[in-house]
Amino acid sequence: MSNRVLTAALALAFVALLCAPARAIPIFAQRYHFRCGQCHSVLPELNAFGNYFRNHGYRLPLPAHGTTIAAIRYQMEYDKQPAPNNPRFVPGGILLANADVGAITGFLHYTLGAGGGPSAAYLLFFSNYNQHTESLYRVGLYELPLLQSPGQRLDDLQQYGYYGAHVGLNNLPLSSPRWGLQADRTFGKLHVYTTASIASFQGAPYGGKPVPTGERSWMSFPELSAWLRYTLVDTSKSGLEIGGSALGGTLGIQPTGRLPFADLYTRYGLLGHARYGDLDLQAEQWYGVDHDSDGFLTNQHSSGGYARLKYYPIPHAYLGIRYDAYQNPFINRDVVYYGAVQIAPFRILAQEVQQPAQHPYFSAALTVAFPGSLTGY
Repeated sequence: MSNRVLTAALALAFVALLCAPARAIPIFAQRYHFRCGQCHSVLPELNAFGNYFRNHGYRLPLPAHGTTIAAIRYQMEYDKQPAPNNPRFVPGGILLANADVGAITGFLHYTLGAGGGPSAAYLLFFSNYNQHTESLYRVGLYELPLLQSPGQRLDDLQQYGYYGAHVGLNNLPLSSPRWGLQADRTFGKLHVYTTASIASFQGAPYGGKPVPTGERSWMSFPELSAWLRYTLVDTSKSGLEIGGSALGGTLGIQPTGRLPFADLYTRYGLLGHARYGDLDLQAEQWYGVDHDSDGFLTNQHSSGGYARLKYYPIPHAYLGIRYDAYQNPFINRDVVYYGAVQIAPFRILAQEVQQPAQHPYFSAALTVAFPGSLTGY
């Protein structure tokens, strides 16, 4: 109920923002007369300029143009070996909208449904960027500042393992958007992110059919987090970034037919990102502790991470390989081989996933953003 009230309130405020005469300006590519490649390497993956633009609240000190405020990204996914009772072809899409009133920017990421699931607001926030202090503030429904965004800039079709992991009956993964306040600030080469969350997105990502868990959960104490990223090298040819993360909160959980209980949880992460020429190497490692993961005072540890290497033969195509593993408490591993190319406004992606003692399975997707000039997401 609290999530529905929050969604309704922010949706009404967003509609009011969109209705502001003359001050509601178009989505990013049209607004600044950019092409897709200005912000994206391969849609929807952001390049260095795209990340800079996003970290500055989707604003630039340039003349703004146009009136369009929304765009659609549509994707048709193909699975060679679909799960039982699942179709081989799965359509899906999202509506992206953005508008400014004065110093406030509104942003909406609305899933149009996929895999039999309902449509829903996946991201919905208002932001403000302070040029003087180099600070960005967001309030509403936002993603945690993960190194690899699970909802906005997916570079393949396979979820990054620990991002989506449930620990015991704790069904709040890192990939789930949060309701609350996020603040980012830059201190020279150090970028600091903090969040204070009071609730979370409870649906399935991208409008997929929700999976019944037989439990109800809520944040019984706000989740607080801090994320640090430090740039050691940043040139046109090479770059090196390291960082760490820590978050914690208390999740109230009520399994069907049982009394509710509270799980005090913490998550800690380390990351590294290096690039040299056409090569890009990225890795993360996470550790977690849940002090009551099942309602029987079970103290459960979890861990997981990935290492990913990508090669860009041309600026708008890549080949990648990723090793992913996590334990909570059972061990899950996979290796993903994949590649993608963007022929604006289309992206063609193909991948093969290899899991231990199983046959590899193949999947592919065609993604298109339209209107074609409005893909600055």
